[in-house]
Amino acid sequence: GYNAYFQDLFASPRRSHISPHLKWEGWFATLGDIGTLKGKVPTGVTAGILRLLRYGSRSQLEALAELAGREEGFDDKALTLEARKRLQRVLEKAHEAGKVAEEEVLDRVLQLGNAYMWMRQGECRACFRRAKQGFVRLLGEE
Repeated sequence: GYNAYFQDLFASPRRSHISPHLKWEGWFATLGDIGTLKGKVPTGVTAGILRLLRYGSRSQLEALAELAGREEGFDDKALTLEARKRLQRVLEKAHEAGKVAEEEVLDRVLQLGNAYMWMRQGECRACFRRAKQGFVRLLGEE
């Protein structure tokens, strides 16, 4: 399964009509262990999240962004924004290497813009502008 800390904390029946641990099980499986003992060094949940933000794979960052998000997750604005920013950097590198299509990068730019807007930060306009210009260029329309 996934981390016992999150299971105990968020498996409360008050949180939703369906048990959240079932709803979020796939994301937690993707994230792996957070806040566990690694050898003899205990790591807390905060350290685990910070490690994911720095070294996490694309799939882990996507899962973290969804889990922290407002629609399906914990409604954590700051964590959503940080996960989306890191995910965008990962996708930009993958696009430069030819591993990701530009459309996918632009879709994530829109999601990053939404995260900035949710935090009421002005960077959202630059993201929306970049996505619009990219899609217009790709579609060949004004």
